[in-house]
Amino acid sequence: MNKTYLIYGLALIILSMIYLGDGQEEKPNFTRINADHLFLEENKTYRTTINDSFNNDSLKNHITLVFFGYASCPDFCPDTLAKMNKLFKTVSENNQNKKLQLLFISIDPKDEMKVMKKYVEYFNKDFIGMPMNGNNLDKVIKKAGVYVKKVSSEGDIDFYDHTGAIFIVNSDAKVIGIYTPPILNDLILEDIVKVLD
Repeated sequence: MNKTYLIYGLALIILSMIYLGDGQEEKPNFTRINADHLFLEENKTYRTTINDSFNNDSLKNHITLVFFGYASCPDFCPDTLAKMNKLFKTVSENNQNKKLQLLFISIDPKDEMKVMKKYVEYFNKDFIGMPMNGNNLDKVIKKAGVYVKKVSSEGDIDFYDHTGAIFIVNSDAKVIGIYTPPILNDLILEDIVKVLD
């Protein structure tokens, strides 16, 4: 009699696991953020390396990976942009309509448009660079919740400690999540392929 209960119990556990596993939605690899506001300030345009009127509409109908950094960053920024270039090359077959885009927002007010364009295009000609001045920069980093602190200077080059996460912005121009370091292309690719297909 005890064996019968044990067999029925095990069968019930197995069937429950199968049933519960079937209806579960696959979880993304990013940390979810349910932002109810647009990523950039409303009714505001910004100069970027691709146009002079970049705004929330420029994010709509795209999946945008957003990374905050600066052109004179000695290590983390170039490493991350190199990884993103590899990711973009991997998804290029599925990205013929340029639905996936990368926006690199400079945290260094000294990064001018010419420098920014050369910097982002070194990694990928389709990457978008957005230099920022002090007031606009403060508003954007505050809205995104990005940490930025100038830690030292050498000559006329400033060095910063900053958030190393990559934000994922959906086709409604709202942040839906962040990828935190270490940045792993395989995990980001899993999510991007699902979105682009």
